[in-house]
Amino acid sequence: MRKEMVCLSLALLLAGCNTVQGIKTDAKEGGQAVGHGLQKAGQAVGNAVEKGGQAIEHAAQ
Repeated sequence: MRKEMVCLSLALLLAGCNTVQGIKTDAKEGGQAVGHGLQKAGQAVGNAVEKGGQAIEHAAQ
């Protein structure tokens, strides 16, 4: 039983070696998606601040 578990673990470890490059690629793409999301969020906040300023200016008139 123990020998079977060692063989199974070794097989899974060797199979995982092929996916390391895939994980790196996925992580890179995920990082880029987060960066784009943060950029969009920053633009949304900037637009909200600008509209808020315009509303205050309009109310003051």
